[in-house]
Amino acid sequence: MSQFMQIDIRVIPFFEVPFAKRFPHLIELFRRLSYGEVLKKEPSFYDLVDTITTISEHPDTPSELRDMLSPYVGRLGKLKDQAREHLLARRLNELDRLLYRIEDQFEDLEGAL
Repeated sequence: MSQFMQIDIRVIPFFEVPFAKRFPHLIELFRRLSYGEVLKKEPSFYDLVDTITTISEHPDTPSELRDMLSPYVGRLGKLKDQAREHLLARRLNELDRLLYRIEDQFEDLEGAL
């Protein structure tokens, strides 16, 4: 590794339509369960996987919501793990395909909410 430089490959959010307008039910979920601060950092869906997981595992989350989130959390966790492997290995085409699948899961979750 260079002494004065680093290579930085990261996932950043990009929304043509503002997130709050495109995903109002997710926004409401985060705010209702006191996770609104997370949204101020404008995270990517890649980063929001961890927040959804935390919400589903938190003891104060209502059981019916936890049950509804459970299948999405399982799929999103697996997709993020695979995406992380591709990111670390710099397999960007494979990473891109997995990011699309993560987006699809969040769109499905928005519809379910």
